[in-house]
Amino acid sequence: MNKQSRAWLGFGLAALVVGGAGYGLIAKPGAAHAQGGGMPPAKVAVAAAQKTQVARFLGGIGTLEANRQVEVPAEVEGRIAKILFTPGAEVRAGQVLVQLNDAPEQGDLERLTAQRANARALLERTRRLVPQQAATQEQLEQAQAAFDQASGELRRVQALLEQKRIKAPFDGVLGIRRVNLGQFVRAGDALVSLTDSRTLFANITLPETALPALKRNQQVALAVDAYPGRVFQGRLSTIEPQIGSDTRTVRLQATVDNADGALAPGMFVNGRVALPARTDAITVPETAITYSTHGDSVFIVVPAEKGGGFSAQQVFVKAGERQDGLVVIEKGLSPGDKVVTSGQLRLYTGAAVAPGDKDTLSLTQESKS
Repeated sequence: MNKQSRAWLGFGLAALVVGGAGYGLIAKPGAAHAQGGGMPPAKVAVAAAQKTQVARFLGGIGTLEANRQVEVPAEVEGRIAKILFTPGAEVRAGQVLVQLNDAPEQGDLERLTAQRANARALLERTRRLVPQQAATQEQLEQAQAAFDQASGELRRVQALLEQKRIKAPFDGVLGIRRVNLGQFVRAGDALVSLTDSRTLFANITLPETALPALKRNQQVALAVDAYPGRVFQGRLSTIEPQIGSDTRTVRLQATVDNADGALAPGMFVNGRVALPARTDAITVPETAITYSTHGDSVFIVVPAEKGGGFSAQQVFVKAGERQDGLVVIEKGLSPGDKVVTSGQLRLYTGAAVAPGDKDTLSLTQESKS
Protein backbone atom coordinates (compact mmCIF):
# COMPACT_ATOMS: atom_id res chain seq x y z
CA MET A 1 0.00 0.00 0.00
CA ASN A 2 1.53 3.30 -1.05
CA LYS A 3 1.43 6.52 0.84
CA GLN A 4 -1.48 7.96 -1.14
CA SER A 5 -3.62 4.88 -0.54
CA ARG A 6 -2.97 5.01 3.17
CA ALA A 7 -4.10 8.68 3.24
CA TRP A 8 -7.36 7.85 1.48
CA LEU A 9 -8.00 4.95 3.88
CA GLY A 10 -7.42 7.19 6.90
CA PHE A 11 -9.82 9.80 5.52
CA GLY A 12 -12.52 7.16 4.97
CA LEU A 13 -12.22 5.83 8.52
CA ALA A 14 -12.50 9.35 9.95
CA ALA A 15 -15.63 10.02 7.91
CA LEU A 16 -17.13 6.74 9.11
CA VAL A 17 -16.47 7.67 12.74
CA VAL A 18 -17.95 11.14 12.34
CA GLY A 19 -21.00 9.77 10.51
CA GLY A 20 -21.61 7.19 13.21
CA ALA A 21 -21.39 9.83 15.91
CA GLY A 22 -23.84 12.04 14.04
CA TYR A 23 -26.24 9.16 13.62
CA GLY A 24 -25.99 8.53 17.33
CA LEU A 25 -26.84 12.14 18.10
CA ILE A 26 -29.88 12.00 15.80
CA ALA A 27 -31.11 8.56 16.83
CA LYS A 28 -30.59 8.95 20.55
CA PRO A 29 -33.46 11.39 21.22
CA GLY A 30 -35.79 9.26 19.12
CA ALA A 31 -34.81 6.15 21.07
CA ALA A 32 -35.26 7.93 24.32
CA HIS A 33 -38.67 9.16 23.18
CA ALA A 34 -39.62 5.65 22.13
CA GLN A 35 -38.71 4.36 25.56
CA GLY A 36 -40.71 7.18 27.19
CA GLY A 37 -37.90 8.20 29.48
CA GLY A 38 -36.35 11.32 27.89
CA MET A 39 -39.01 14.09 27.38
CA PRO A 40 -41.14 15.25 30.33
CA PRO A 41 -44.92 15.50 29.78
CA ALA A 42 -46.10 18.86 28.36
CA LYS A 43 -48.01 20.92 30.91
CA VAL A 44 -51.38 21.94 29.51
CA ALA A 45 -54.60 23.47 30.79
CA VAL A 46 -57.77 21.52 30.14
CA ALA A 47 -61.50 22.13 30.30
CA ALA A 48 -64.44 19.82 29.87
CA ALA A 49 -66.75 20.09 26.86
CA GLN A 50 -70.12 20.93 28.36
CA LYS A 51 -73.69 20.51 27.20
CA THR A 52 -75.27 23.88 27.96
CA GLN A 53 -78.09 26.20 26.96
CA VAL A 54 -76.88 28.76 24.45
CA ALA A 55 -78.72 31.91 23.50
CA ARG A 56 -79.20 32.37 19.77
CA PHE A 57 -79.24 35.63 17.87
CA LEU A 58 -79.53 37.02 14.38
CA GLY A 59 -77.03 39.84 13.98
CA GLY A 60 -77.20 42.85 11.69
CA ILE A 61 -76.13 46.46 11.40
CA GLY A 62 -78.22 49.60 11.15
CA THR A 63 -78.84 53.21 12.08
CA LEU A 64 -80.82 54.95 14.79
CA GLU A 65 -83.70 57.22 13.79
CA ALA A 66 -85.76 59.52 16.00
CA ASN A 67 -89.40 58.78 16.62
CA ARG A 68 -90.20 62.29 15.32
CA GLN A 69 -87.75 64.58 13.58
CA VAL A 70 -88.28 67.40 11.11
CA GLU A 71 -86.65 70.44 9.57
CA VAL A 72 -89.17 73.11 10.61
CA PRO A 73 -90.04 74.96 7.36
CA ALA A 74 -91.55 78.31 6.45
CA GLU A 75 -95.04 77.74 5.07
CA VAL A 76 -95.15 81.09 3.19
CA GLU A 77 -92.54 83.54 2.06
CA GLY A 78 -91.73 86.64 4.05
CA ARG A 79 -89.18 88.59 6.05
CA ILE A 80 -88.20 87.30 9.49
CA ALA A 81 -89.38 89.86 12.03
CA LYS A 82 -88.67 87.92 15.25
CA ILE A 83 -86.71 84.82 16.25
CA LEU A 84 -88.32 83.51 19.41
CA PHE A 85 -86.24 80.40 20.17
CA THR A 86 -82.82 79.48 21.53
CA PRO A 87 -80.85 76.82 19.58
CA GLY A 88 -80.60 73.58 21.53
CA ALA A 89 -83.56 74.38 23.78
CA GLU A 90 -86.47 72.10 24.57
CA VAL A 91 -89.79 73.35 23.22
CA ARG A 92 -93.43 72.34 23.47
CA ALA A 93 -95.85 71.63 20.66
CA GLY A 94 -97.45 74.87 19.46
CA GLN A 95 -94.69 77.14 20.76
CA VAL A 96 -93.95 80.02 18.34
CA LEU A 97 -90.41 79.79 16.99
CA VAL A 98 -90.26 82.45 14.25
CA GLN A 99 -92.50 85.40 13.44
CA LEU A 100 -92.59 86.61 9.84
CA ASN A 101 -93.59 90.15 8.96
CA ASP A 102 -97.41 90.19 8.98
CA ALA A 103 -98.19 93.93 8.87
CA PRO A 104 -100.22 93.74 5.61
CA GLU A 105 -102.26 90.82 6.93
CA GLN A 106 -102.91 92.65 10.20
CA GLY A 107 -104.43 95.51 8.16
CA ASP A 108 -106.58 93.07 6.20
CA LEU A 109 -107.66 91.51 9.47
CA GLU A 110 -108.98 94.80 10.85
CA ARG A 111 -110.80 95.61 7.60
CA LEU A 112 -112.41 92.20 7.26
CA THR A 113 -113.36 92.10 10.93
CA ALA A 114 -115.30 95.32 10.45
CA GLN A 115 -116.91 94.06 7.23
CA ARG A 116 -118.00 90.86 8.91
CA ALA A 117 -119.52 92.78 11.86
CA ASN A 118 -121.44 94.99 9.43
CA ALA A 119 -122.62 91.95 7.47
CA ARG A 120 -123.77 90.27 10.67
CA ALA A 121 -125.79 93.37 11.71
CA LEU A 122 -127.41 93.57 8.26
CA LEU A 123 -128.28 89.86 8.39
CA GLU A 124 -129.90 90.13 11.81
CA ARG A 125 -131.92 93.23 10.78
CA THR A 126 -133.16 91.54 7.62
CA ARG A 127 -134.22 88.46 9.61
CA ARG A 128 -136.40 90.69 11.84
CA LEU A 129 -138.00 92.47 8.88
CA VAL A 130 -138.94 89.35 6.88
CA PRO A 131 -141.79 88.28 9.25
CA GLN A 132 -143.15 91.84 9.08
CA GLN A 133 -143.00 91.68 5.26
CA ALA A 134 -140.70 94.71 5.34
CA ALA A 135 -137.98 92.68 3.62
CA THR A 136 -138.15 89.92 1.05
CA GLN A 137 -136.74 86.41 1.25
CA GLU A 138 -134.33 87.35 -1.54
CA GLN A 139 -132.93 90.21 0.54
CA LEU A 140 -132.43 87.79 3.45
CA GLU A 141 -130.53 85.38 1.24
CA GLN A 142 -128.33 88.19 -0.07
CA ALA A 143 -127.57 89.32 3.50
CA GLN A 144 -126.70 85.74 4.45
CA ALA A 145 -124.35 85.40 1.46
CA ALA A 146 -122.63 88.71 2.29
CA PHE A 147 -122.07 87.54 5.85
CA ASP A 148 -120.73 84.17 4.74
CA GLN A 149 -118.37 85.84 2.27
CA ALA A 150 -117.03 88.22 4.90
CA SER A 151 -116.55 85.30 7.31
CA GLY A 152 -114.61 83.32 4.69
CA GLU A 153 -112.31 86.24 3.87
CA LEU A 154 -111.66 86.77 7.56
CA ARG A 155 -110.77 83.11 8.08
CA ARG A 156 -108.40 83.24 5.10
CA VAL A 157 -106.49 86.18 6.56
CA GLN A 158 -106.43 84.55 10.00
CA ALA A 159 -104.96 81.39 8.46
CA LEU A 160 -102.31 83.47 6.67
CA LEU A 161 -101.42 85.14 9.96
CA GLU A 162 -101.06 81.69 11.54
CA GLN A 163 -98.74 80.62 8.73
CA LYS A 164 -96.51 83.57 9.49
CA ARG A 165 -96.27 82.43 13.12
CA ILE A 166 -94.07 79.36 12.65
CA LYS A 167 -94.66 76.96 15.54
CA ALA A 168 -93.15 73.70 16.84
CA PRO A 169 -95.25 70.80 15.54
CA PHE A 170 -94.41 68.57 18.54
CA ASP A 171 -92.40 68.46 21.75
CA GLY A 172 -88.68 68.12 21.17
CA VAL A 173 -85.21 69.64 21.16
CA LEU A 174 -84.19 72.30 18.66
CA GLY A 175 -81.01 72.10 16.64
CA ILE A 176 -78.80 74.75 15.04
CA ARG A 177 -80.50 77.92 13.78
CA ARG A 178 -80.51 78.18 9.97
CA VAL A 179 -81.75 81.77 9.55
CA ASN A 180 -81.11 85.27 10.85
CA LEU A 181 -83.23 88.23 11.83
CA GLY A 182 -84.36 90.25 8.80
CA GLN A 183 -83.67 87.43 6.36
CA PHE A 184 -86.20 86.85 3.58
CA VAL A 185 -87.30 83.23 3.38
CA ARG A 186 -89.39 81.38 0.85
CA ALA A 187 -91.97 78.69 1.40
CA GLY A 188 -90.27 75.42 2.27
CA ASP A 189 -86.98 76.93 3.52
CA ALA A 190 -85.71 75.09 6.64
CA LEU A 191 -85.44 77.33 9.70
CA VAL A 192 -84.28 74.90 12.43
CA SER A 193 -84.34 71.17 13.13
CA LEU A 194 -86.63 69.69 15.77
CA THR A 195 -86.08 66.21 17.20
CA ASP A 196 -88.04 64.10 19.65
CA SER A 197 -85.57 61.35 20.65
CA ARG A 198 -87.24 60.04 23.80
CA THR A 199 -88.11 57.03 21.69
CA LEU A 200 -85.83 55.86 18.88
CA PHE A 201 -86.14 53.46 15.98
CA ALA A 202 -83.25 51.14 15.11
CA ASN A 203 -83.41 50.34 11.40
CA ILE A 204 -81.53 47.06 10.91
CA THR A 205 -80.95 44.87 7.86
CA LEU A 206 -80.65 41.07 7.88
CA PRO A 207 -80.24 38.49 5.10
CA GLU A 208 -83.49 37.30 3.54
CA THR A 209 -82.84 33.81 4.97
CA ALA A 210 -83.60 35.22 8.43
CA LEU A 211 -87.20 36.07 7.56
CA PRO A 212 -88.81 32.79 8.78
CA ALA A 213 -87.32 33.27 12.26
CA LEU A 214 -88.56 36.84 12.72
CA LYS A 215 -91.64 37.76 14.72
CA ARG A 216 -92.94 41.05 16.04
CA ASN A 217 -92.13 41.90 19.68
CA GLN A 218 -88.92 39.84 19.69
CA GLN A 219 -86.22 41.28 21.94
CA VAL A 220 -83.42 43.16 20.20
CA ALA A 221 -80.05 43.91 21.85
CA LEU A 222 -78.24 46.97 20.50
CA ALA A 223 -74.61 48.07 20.85
CA VAL A 224 -73.12 51.42 19.79
CA ASP A 225 -69.49 52.50 19.51
CA ALA A 226 -70.04 55.47 21.83
CA TYR A 227 -70.74 53.17 24.82
CA PRO A 228 -68.43 50.12 24.64
CA GLY A 229 -69.76 47.21 26.67
CA ARG A 230 -73.22 48.70 27.22
CA VAL A 231 -76.22 46.90 25.76
CA PHE A 232 -79.46 48.74 24.96
CA GLN A 233 -82.68 46.75 24.84
CA GLY A 234 -85.36 47.20 22.20
CA ARG A 235 -88.40 45.46 20.78
CA LEU A 236 -88.94 44.40 17.18
CA SER A 237 -91.88 46.55 16.13
CA THR A 238 -91.92 46.40 12.31
CA ILE A 239 -90.79 43.87 9.70
CA GLU A 240 -90.63 45.22 6.15
CA PRO A 241 -92.96 42.98 4.10
CA GLN A 242 -90.83 43.35 0.97
CA ILE A 243 -87.34 41.92 0.42
CA GLY A 244 -84.87 44.35 -1.15
CA SER A 245 -84.51 43.30 -4.78
CA ASP A 246 -81.01 44.76 -5.05
CA THR A 247 -79.53 43.58 -1.73
CA ARG A 248 -81.72 40.54 -0.95
CA THR A 249 -82.08 41.72 2.63
CA VAL A 250 -85.03 42.33 4.92
CA ARG A 251 -85.37 45.59 6.83
CA LEU A 252 -86.40 45.60 10.47
CA GLN A 253 -87.34 48.40 12.82
CA ALA A 254 -86.89 48.04 16.57
CA THR A 255 -88.33 50.49 19.09
CA VAL A 256 -85.86 51.62 21.77
CA ASP A 257 -86.60 53.61 24.91
CA ASN A 258 -84.19 56.54 25.22
CA ALA A 259 -85.49 58.25 28.35
CA ASP A 260 -81.95 58.98 29.61
CA GLY A 261 -80.95 60.59 26.30
CA ALA A 262 -77.83 58.46 25.91
CA LEU A 263 -78.52 57.62 22.27
CA ALA A 264 -78.80 60.04 19.38
CA PRO A 265 -80.41 59.72 15.93
CA GLY A 266 -77.93 58.80 13.22
CA MET A 267 -75.77 56.54 15.41
CA PHE A 268 -74.44 53.33 13.88
CA VAL A 269 -75.69 50.25 15.75
CA ASN A 270 -75.01 46.53 15.87
CA GLY A 271 -78.28 44.74 16.50
CA ARG A 272 -78.98 41.19 17.64
CA VAL A 273 -82.49 39.76 17.40
CA ALA A 274 -83.07 37.14 20.11
CA LEU A 275 -84.20 33.66 19.00
CA PRO A 276 -85.33 30.72 21.17
CA ALA A 277 -82.35 29.35 23.12
CA ARG A 278 -80.59 26.16 22.05
CA THR A 279 -80.66 23.67 24.94
CA ASP A 280 -78.40 20.86 23.63
CA ALA A 281 -75.31 22.78 22.54
CA ILE A 282 -71.83 21.40 23.28
CA THR A 283 -69.44 24.24 24.07
CA VAL A 284 -65.70 24.58 24.71
CA PRO A 285 -63.54 27.64 25.45
CA GLU A 286 -62.60 29.56 22.34
CA THR A 287 -58.88 29.10 23.07
CA ALA A 288 -59.26 25.34 22.56
CA ILE A 289 -59.84 25.67 18.81
CA THR A 290 -56.87 25.39 16.45
CA TYR A 291 -57.58 26.83 13.00
CA SER A 292 -55.74 25.64 9.90
CA THR A 293 -56.24 25.09 6.19
CA HIS A 294 -56.97 21.43 6.89
CA GLY A 295 -59.88 22.31 9.18
CA ASP A 296 -60.65 23.26 12.77
CA SER A 297 -59.38 20.91 15.45
CA VAL A 298 -58.90 20.48 19.20
CA PHE A 299 -56.61 18.34 21.33
CA ILE A 300 -58.33 16.11 23.85
CA VAL A 301 -56.64 14.45 26.82
CA VAL A 302 -57.00 10.66 27.06
CA PRO A 303 -55.32 7.99 29.25
CA ALA A 304 -51.95 6.91 27.87
CA GLU A 305 -51.79 3.42 26.32
CA LYS A 306 -48.61 2.50 28.24
CA GLY A 307 -47.10 3.46 31.54
CA GLY A 308 -50.08 5.38 32.94
CA GLY A 309 -50.48 9.14 32.69
CA PHE A 310 -52.17 11.01 29.87
CA SER A 311 -51.57 11.70 26.20
CA ALA A 312 -52.95 14.14 23.65
CA GLN A 313 -55.11 13.23 20.69
CA GLN A 314 -55.98 15.63 17.86
CA VAL A 315 -59.66 15.65 16.87
CA PHE A 316 -61.11 17.56 13.94
CA VAL A 317 -64.35 19.38 14.76
CA LYS A 318 -67.00 21.53 13.15
CA ALA A 319 -67.13 24.84 15.02
CA GLY A 320 -70.34 26.82 15.14
CA GLU A 321 -71.33 30.20 16.57
CA ARG A 322 -69.23 32.01 19.15
CA GLN A 323 -70.31 34.09 22.11
CA ASP A 324 -68.90 35.13 25.48
CA GLY A 325 -65.60 33.28 24.96
CA LEU A 326 -67.24 29.95 24.10
CA VAL A 327 -67.57 28.06 20.81
CA VAL A 328 -70.43 25.73 19.95
CA ILE A 329 -69.11 22.42 18.58
CA GLU A 330 -71.51 21.06 15.98
CA LYS A 331 -69.59 17.85 15.36
CA GLY A 332 -66.57 15.97 16.73
CA LEU A 333 -66.91 16.12 20.55
CA SER A 334 -69.07 14.61 23.24
CA PRO A 335 -70.04 16.14 26.58
CA GLY A 336 -67.30 15.53 29.16
CA ASP A 337 -64.37 15.33 26.70
CA LYS A 338 -61.32 17.04 28.18
CA VAL A 339 -59.98 19.60 25.71
CA VAL A 340 -56.68 21.43 25.90
CA THR A 341 -57.23 25.18 26.26
CA SER A 342 -53.56 26.30 26.26
CA GLY A 343 -50.22 24.78 25.41
CA GLN A 344 -51.30 23.22 22.09
CA LEU A 345 -48.30 24.43 20.09
CA ARG A 346 -46.02 21.58 21.24
CA LEU A 347 -48.64 18.87 21.00
CA TYR A 348 -49.20 16.06 18.53
CA THR A 349 -51.24 12.87 18.69
CA GLY A 350 -49.69 10.58 21.28
CA ALA A 351 -47.67 13.31 23.07
CA ALA A 352 -47.47 12.88 26.85
CA VAL A 353 -49.26 15.65 28.74
CA ALA A 354 -49.70 16.74 32.34
CA PRO A 355 -53.15 18.34 32.65
CA GLY A 356 -53.71 21.32 34.92
CA ASP A 357 -56.82 23.15 36.02
CA LYS A 358 -55.60 26.65 35.19
CA ASP A 359 -55.11 28.35 31.85
CA THR A 360 -51.39 28.90 31.30
CA LEU A 361 -52.13 31.86 29.02
CA SER A 362 -54.03 33.72 31.74
CA LEU A 363 -51.32 32.92 34.27
CA THR A 364 -48.71 34.44 31.94
CA GLN A 365 -50.80 37.61 31.54
CA GLU A 366 -51.26 37.89 35.31
CA SER A 367 -47.50 37.59 35.93
CA LYS A 368 -46.81 40.33 33.37
CA SER A 369 -49.32 42.65 34.98
